[in-house]
Amino acid sequence: MDARIARTRESVLAAARAVLLDEGLVAITPTRVAEVSGVARRTIYRHWPNADELLHDALASASFPTYARTGRLTTDVRAHLEQLRDALQHGPLATILLALGERAAVDDGMRALRARLVEQGCAPLRALFVEHGVATAEVDDLVLELEGPIMTSVLVHARPASDALIARLVERVAPLGPPPARHN
Repeated sequence: MDARIARTRESVLAAARAVLLDEGLVAITPTRVAEVSGVARRTIYRHWPNADELLHDALASASFPTYARTGRLTTDVRAHLEQLRDALQHGPLATILLALGERAAVDDGMRALRARLVEQGCAPLRALFVEHGVATAEVDDLVLELEGPIMTSVLVHARPASDALIARLVERVAPLGPPPARHN
C-alpha cells in the first residue's frame, strides 16, 4: 500500500476511535469522522462504503497490550487474563464492548461485527489451549469459563477483577499440564 494512503487510513481510523470513545457508537459516521480527521468524506467513503465497515476497521486496528508467551500454560493464561482485566479496567475495551452490545441487540450488522471482534479477541487464548493439546471441542467452553468471570466483574458488577479471582481461574487450567512433546 502506498505510504500516503496508509497514513490517510490510519488518520481516519485514529479519528474514528477517538469519536467512538468521546461520543459513542452512533457518532461513527463518515461525516463526523471527516470533521475530526480532516480527511474528505469522499475519501472516507472510498475506503469504507458504510459506517459499519469503518467502525469494524477502527476497532480491529486498535492496539491492546500483548504479552510475551513463555510456553508455560498457567503463566501464559495468567498473563492473558491480566491483560484482559487491564484492558477492561483501564482502556477503552469496556466502553467498546458495552456500546457494541447495546447496538448488537437491535442491529444485525453490529451483531456480526461483535462476533468478529470477539473471535479476534479470543483467538490468542484459543490458540494457547490448542498448542497445549486441549481437545478442540473443549476450547470454547474453557475460554468462556476463564474470560467470563473477568468480563462479568468489570462490565456487569462495575468492580475490578481481583488478583485472587485470576489466581482461582488459573488453577482451573493447571491440570492440563505442559504441551505434548514434539518429535522431529
